[in-house]
Amino acid sequence: MYHGFGKFIRGKGFSMLFYLASVLLMFYLTIKIGNIVEYLFSINIYAAVFVTLAVLMFYMLCYFGSKKAEKRAKKLYEACGIVLCVLLNLTMCFFVFDFLDIFMSVKEGSWCLIPAAVGTLLSVYGFLHARHLIVKKYQIQLGEKKRDKRLVLLSDIHTGSFVNEKQLEKIVKRVNELDADMIFIAGDTFDVKAFETCNLSKLEQIFRKLCSKEGVYASLGNHDPLSSEKNVREFFEKSGICLLTDENVETEDFYIIGREDVTSCPDRKSLPEILPRERGKKPEILLDHNPGGIEEAIENRVALVLCGHTHKGQFFPATFFTRLAYGKKDFYGYAKREETQSIVSAGTGYFQMPMRIGSNSEIVLIEI
Repeated sequence: MYHGFGKFIRGKGFSMLFYLASVLLMFYLTIKIGNIVEYLFSINIYAAVFVTLAVLMFYMLCYFGSKKAEKRAKKLYEACGIVLCVLLNLTMCFFVFDFLDIFMSVKEGSWCLIPAAVGTLLSVYGFLHARHLIVKKYQIQLGEKKRDKRLVLLSDIHTGSFVNEKQLEKIVKRVNELDADMIFIAGDTFDVKAFETCNLSKLEQIFRKLCSKEGVYASLGNHDPLSSEKNVREFFEKSGICLLTDENVETEDFYIIGREDVTSCPDRKSLPEILPRERGKKPEILLDHNPGGIEEAIENRVALVLCGHTHKGQFFPATFFTRLAYGKKDFYGYAKREETQSIVSAGTGYFQMPMRIGSNSEIVLIEI
């Protein structure tokens, strides 16, 4: 069920249904907001509300479709993301209110302000909760040899938009408190197009503060720039991070393997092509941003796969559809199948709609 429906959710058919539903919701929200304004101020602004919502949606689509971002465009993108958060929560609260109205027959009037107030408060909670970091711990056995290691996993930091330099400093400080032997970043270090507009030298200084005994390793995600761009490797090198793109590196205790993101590079190398030649000497740790690659890792008996990408849905109702899209085991958390263990992080940052409801911004601590 999950496999078939998940394939549908990630396909073009679901995208078309999503856009159709968005248009219908625009009409619904136009009526609700228009009713409130008319009740409070006796002004008819239904047309203006609909046009505003349509422009907002159109701009977000244009931003994601454009090849280059500017600082002004990024600021507008951030503002639109905040507005969309509020509108989503308002819509859900209006739905609940309308459903209850079927049974309670609530009269029109000031009652219509209740779902608006609840939706606004829910948005405020989501904004504040997204910036709160938790440490998610897992204890696992890796290989037959006894190892006392502390590994830290970050993913989906999405630096550059809502996750600014101050929040990144907070993340780095929290990581350093964990006394990690190794640190892994499983993709989406940057937010969409943010690499072009960020103060890269400042970010390099912040990332260089990450403290680990045996190094910091990263792979790329679908929001990161392509590895073929000449300044990408230069950034990670100056930041003190070993970037692995369809390649592996050997450490004292492990083989670390980093894959290109399957969305950005659909023609990436197969996993057998990038596995170490001498297998079995040490456990293999695979960084693969999208958990869709876990199945291939299981087929090739990789010891541990570290992923992100799903954000655990980030907020309701996206949490529901994300779980259906990836299945229970690859949606979030720890799983063991045959000889392969996997951990999918909910992400350390957040993107596009800067709130978390039903998920946490997390730093993963893996104790081996």
